[in-house]
Amino acid sequence: MRRFFFTLFSIIFLTNVSYGQTGVSRAQANRIYNFTKFFDWPQTQKSGDFIIGVFGSKELFKELEKITKDKKNVTQNIVVKFFNSYNNIDKCHVIFVTSLKSQYIGTVYKQTGVHCLIISNDTKAIEKGATIQFFIQDQKLKYDFSQENALNHGLKFHSKVSEMATKK
Repeated sequence: MRRFFFTLFSIIFLTNVSYGQTGVSRAQANRIYNFTKFFDWPQTQKSGDFIIGVFGSKELFKELEKITKDKKNVTQNIVVKFFNSYNNIDKCHVIFVTSLKSQYIGTVYKQTGVHCLIISNDTKAIEKGATIQFFIQDQKLKYDFSQENALNHGLKFHSKVSEMATKK
């Protein structure tokens, strides 16, 4: 009987943890997709596909694929790519780097090209060169924004990005 309750408790607990992670990934995917509307890339980056990369999070990759299916960034088709190794990363317009891979943010920046919006959920992501840093506060997904990093990456952005950030 004890084993039954332990198994039942484990199933319920693991289901809630899984649901919680999916919820965070879905919220992050929605934010990432919406950020594509508030940044402007140079004319040289406005042909071909609009690439959103995900480095290290299969869950976020799957959510982004669902959200961006059959969508465009202005005239460019949105394509989501998953990268398991920093060696495979190439040109991206936007890339999310999970906190477990955040030590590679500098390398990611060099490999993706100058005009890349780098987003991470690492607590020191902005210090490492990311433009946007996700975090959870009061059970809500929030973000910090580095205007300096955005400008260093050659990105123009709408003032709403800065206004809606937690820290400026």
